Amino acid sequence: MTSLKKNFIYNAMYQVLIVLLPIITAPYISRVLGASKMGIYSYTYSIAYYFLLAAKLGLDNYGNRSISRVRDDKDKINQVFSSIYYFQFFIACIAIIGYIGYLFFISNNLTIAVIQILWVIGAIFDVNWLFYGLENFKVVVFRNTVVKVLAAIMILLLVRKSSDLWIYTLIMGGSALIGFLVTWPFVLKQVRLVYVKKQDVFKHFKQILILFIPVIAISVFTVLDKIMLGKLSSFSQVGFFEGAEKILIAPKGVIGALGIVMLPRMASLYGENNLKQKNKYIELSLSFAIVLSIAFMFGLIAISSNFVPFFYGIKFKPTITLLSIMAITLPFYSIGNVIRTQMLIPSMRDAPYVVSVILGAIINVIINLMLIKPLGAVGAVVATLCAEIIVACYQINSVKKELELRKYMKLILYFFVIGLFMASVVLYIGVSIKNRILGLTIQIVVGMSIYSLLGIYTLKKSKDPVITLLSNRLKIN
Repeated sequence: MTSLKKNFIYNAMYQVLIVLLPIITAPYISRVLGASKMGIYSYTYSIAYYFLLAAKLGLDNYGNRSISRVRDDKDKINQVFSSIYYFQFFIACIAIIGYIGYLFFISNNLTIAVIQILWVIGAIFDVNWLFYGLENFKVVVFRNTVVKVLAAIMILLLVRKSSDLWIYTLIMGGSALIGFLVTWPFVLKQVRLVYVKKQDVFKHFKQILILFIPVIAISVFTVLDKIMLGKLSSFSQVGFFEGAEKILIAPKGVIGALGIVMLPRMASLYGENNLKQKNKYIELSLSFAIVLSIAFMFGLIAISSNFVPFFYGIKFKPTITLLSIMAITLPFYSIGNVIRTQMLIPSMRDAPYVVSVILGAIINVIINLMLIKPLGAVGAVVATLCAEIIVACYQINSVKKELELRKYMKLILYFFVIGLFMASVVLYIGVSIKNRILGLTIQIVVGMSIYSLLGIYTLKKSKDPVITLLSNRLKIN
């Protein structure tokens, strides 16, 4: 448990950094580039991202799971890492060739699209799955922190006017590529590349492809939304959507950090058939994710009308509505994240995971086609919300016998009421105080205080076994 806490803290601290840096850069970039230019960046990145996904297939989850199962045997680690990495290198080269073909024959906004190839090239060198499988999160977090800070500094120094979109794109893609490259000395300290037979390389293809299906399906309601907005609406609508999504990255990242940390540990426990410890971790993780996601949901809804104009400027006012709707996805995302990263993927139950996200993707595309033209970005956000609900409900149903979600109902009800009360007070403060910066500061402080104090009181007084388990682990007596 100590190592899990440390790894979660590393990842959570990195997510805090992701919150802090955009507070500096996002308001600056949104004002310098504007919604339309940000929309062009988001649109071209979304297309490059699909080639990046093709380069990685389902390697992140598959590599993580595979390494975690052999991490106590150095020779096996070298064999498994080498065979998976050779496969990754081969697929990434094909994806790069495919993207070059796209640039020659299809691409609009050619200059920006050419620079975006840096993301696809980065897939050759991205082996985060090795560190996750070994539960060595410190290297990845340190690398990402340095890269993010340096990129933020360069953006503030070099992006000065709207025509500097190419510089912004170069900084974003170039910093990611350099970050992957500088990790390799640490990689070679952990493992070494060894000779493996061709059949040992390509034997991974089937399982990687199975795990790639949900990755590509999830991208439909994280990336394809923006491509469809660009085609069916306008680049400004893409920019407003991107604004809301960027704010949501931080809470989703903190919640997702739990899944990243727990997946290799759970894969190891499933391999050992340690059901008692596995069930205890799942109960604790799900309780923690529920409490955290409800806080984020009500908090973002309550401060959005003050936060968005302060963060992006008054021209991004449509993002207020988008953020408020998008925040509702957080509880569904958090429950689904625990189920897939701690139950389905570690136990190699890939089928319900795959089916759930395919259903979500289909629903997302259908609703996008129906709502984007009349509603713009609002239609895309509604589609995303519906997709997240479908995915979470299907995954819950697939593990209902071992999860028994009804025993978490008291926890959900208690913290929903606390969150609703907190949001009511915070909204009142936002309306009452006319100075936006002062009002926002008081909203955040008061909101955190109310939710924390009432939450601690509930954890101390409740006799419910799930709430008691969470209280004991957080050492609230």
